[in-house]
Amino acid sequence: MSHSAPEMTTPKLSICITTLNRSSFIGVTLESMLSQLTGECEVVVLDGASTDDTEEVVLAYARHCDRLRYIRQETNNGVDRDYDRAVELARGEYCWLMTDDDLLKPGAVSAVLNSLRRDLSLVLVNAEIRDFSLSTVLLSRWLDVESNRAYRSNDMDRLFVLAADFLKYIGGVVIKRALWLARDRQSFYGSWFIHVGVIFQEQLPSEVEVMAEPQIILRWGNAHTFSPKVMEILLVTWPSLSGRLAPSESAKGEVHSLAPWRHFRYLLELRSLGYYSLKEYRRWFRPKLLSAREKVAPILAGILPGVLANAIFVLYYLITADHLRELRLHDLRKCRYYPRNWGSTKPVW
Repeated sequence: MSHSAPEMTTPKLSICITTLNRSSFIGVTLESMLSQLTGECEVVVLDGASTDDTEEVVLAYARHCDRLRYIRQETNNGVDRDYDRAVELARGEYCWLMTDDDLLKPGAVSAVLNSLRRDLSLVLVNAEIRDFSLSTVLLSRWLDVESNRAYRSNDMDRLFVLAADFLKYIGGVVIKRALWLARDRQSFYGSWFIHVGVIFQEQLPSEVEVMAEPQIILRWGNAHTFSPKVMEILLVTWPSLSGRLAPSESAKGEVHSLAPWRHFRYLLELRSLGYYSLKEYRRWFRPKLLSAREKVAPILAGILPGVLANAIFVLYYLITADHLRELRLHDLRKCRYYPRNWGSTKPVW
């Protein structure tokens, strides 16, 4: 006779993970969180039709943890649909939209649950960034805040300016499930940033907390690979969200990545990392930029030699106290334009 697990009471927090072919990473991710779970938590893993042994890895953990649920889809529906589906399947009052290759720090679940004692719309969980092997800290805290911050529902502009670029990373989002389900999600399918659309499509009903102390260890470089898709996301998909979001135009203007063709320094840094050239200008910018004035910055950034751009930014980050200093130097030194990588047969950015 088989015995089913007792029905779980409604949890406070559902950690929602979507995954695809990450069997080499997801086990370590689950290990970092399962020992932290309390009776107020569950973990939902939605597999977008992995072809590796992700299913076997996750089910091995599920056999020892009745608060871990694994759902496998027969087809891959894309990151936006998959996160939306994971939230629909979740049972918690809040959903933490976690990634499948990063780790939770010890005490992370407890810290988030403590924040959720208040009736918040959203919690943004800060992250420590490490290299691919997780052995070296590249950035001690992504969001450069020294203490927790609270944003009222009418503070959307200030929140947006602080967190817009951080929110390119979905793993720091803890959102009230009822709020998520009440908002438009379908029109953001295919954007890669459904969470940004849900959060900023209109004013949030209650307060937001930004956590200063990092509770996530983010594995840098696992999705940070140079490809045409990455460039499309950076130069087209992400900026195209701007017109559909509620913050003011002045707030959006402070986020350079939302209108990259207007910001020479931003494009030049992309050039220094090997992400941008005249090829990208011709493909993504030239068809939509009508005035000669708008074309100046993207053309100049595209024609400057990548080696020179790389040297400029290496020097800049070596002598500056910029918050992103170590992270940017790490990326610049990985780039094909960095001197030690010239002529290398190994794949570099």
